[in-house]
Amino acid sequence: MSVPLLITTTFESRVDADKMATMLLEKRLIACAQISSSVSSHYWWQGKIVSSEEYLLVMKSDESLYQNLEQVIRESHPYETPEIIATVITHLSEEYRRWLEKELRI
Repeated sequence: MSVPLLITTTFESRVDADKMATMLLEKRLIACAQISSSVSSHYWWQGKIVSSEEYLLVMKSDESLYQNLEQVIRESHPYETPEIIATVITHLSEEYRRWLEKELRI
């Protein structure tokens, strides 16, 4: 495994978050996905501060898969400018690392 990543994105609906998680799992671009209950998001959009309810999708993957993962999210995401944030996982139990590698088939 090169570098394990934690990737996040958000969706307006739980259905869209579920669809994205399933698609990325089926493509083996992620090994795991967690979808939060709705969260209140506040942000700048088109010159105004706006608020909305969103669902946070948190995924585990690997740096070697990131470019393909980002491309699939961009092509399939309903937002004009989707949040796609990848954070390097600096510490990981050996058992979880082995599981991650196995499920990602890397």
